[in-house]
Amino acid sequence: YAGRRIIPPKTLKLDWFKNEGFSFPTLLEHQELGKFLEMEGPYYPELIRLFLCFATSNEGIMQSMVKGKMIKLDGPTLKAAARLSSTGREKPQTFNFGDFEELTTFRDCQRNPVNTNYEKFLAGGMKKNSRLISFIIAWMLKPRLHNHAQMSRDDILLMHVIKKKIKIDWVSVVNDCMCKARWKEDGPIPYALLLSKIFENAGVDLTGERKIVLHASNKIEKSFLHHMGMLKQEDKWVFKGDVPPTPEPATDEDGVPSHDEDQPPQVEAEPGREPEAEPKPFSPFEQIMLNKLDAVMEMSRRHESLFSGILDKFDDLDHEVKLLKTHLGIPEDED
Repeated sequence: YAGRRIIPPKTLKLDWFKNEGFSFPTLLEHQELGKFLEMEGPYYPELIRLFLCFATSNEGIMQSMVKGKMIKLDGPTLKAAARLSSTGREKPQTFNFGDFEELTTFRDCQRNPVNTNYEKFLAGGMKKNSRLISFIIAWMLKPRLHNHAQMSRDDILLMHVIKKKIKIDWVSVVNDCMCKARWKEDGPIPYALLLSKIFENAGVDLTGERKIVLHASNKIEKSFLHHMGMLKQEDKWVFKGDVPPTPEPATDEDGVPSHDEDQPPQVEAEPGREPEAEPKPFSPFEQIMLNKLDAVMEMSRRHESLFSGILDKFDDLDHEVKLLKTHLGIPEDED
């Protein structure tokens, strides 16, 4: 387990997205995910790997001994660390939701349902609030290390329950992800910030333990919106090239009254100026090029993740150098 990769943790501020005109934060707050999503660290990579190395499952709850402390990922523990709810009546499995149909859920998230390729559940063509929820699912709620541009069936299921405001048992979600990481060979380790907070709350001795603080690449904010192909037009974030919609009652894609639209706002023409012709819908070729641009953006995000891993390696090297200096009796201020 010493070589197991830790999925680079992400953090965000829901209030920032609210102030920027997004409506998805209220859906995540309904699931009581606010504190979990806004955790900032630091995190302790060696202790995280140690936890996973000795972890066992007891009736679906992962537990492990860390430096003499028994750590259990049960309801009270996750509630204290991140206010994660374990009171939901449903567990996120497809058989619990009779009205769940992945194609319908995926289609309802699309900016242009007619031109969408439904053979691959690519996230690049989604409405902006759905796009952010998809990103948060892939990086934070059920985190994985690769292929964030394509949604899995589990991702679409979580999208369904979040947008339908169905309260679920997030303790089960966390334990399911940790169990898969434990038993999958070379599986990357999720929830670095959550586990580290649990270690702190449990009184694990952190003296001398290497810790990693978050970098800019760990924070979901303006730069991530640009990577997704969004720009700010007046007071709203819109996708580049979207066709302005016909004015209609202001509701978001979840049917919630809102001034937040997933299309650019209408702009009144200046007096005395000829109104510009309405842009034409994208041709199939243009849509293909936009899909390729989404793929390039995803590659850029993947490179950013690799860069974060490189920074972690430098932190490791710095820690080893300090240990070597201490062993050789070299003062810290010497080269």
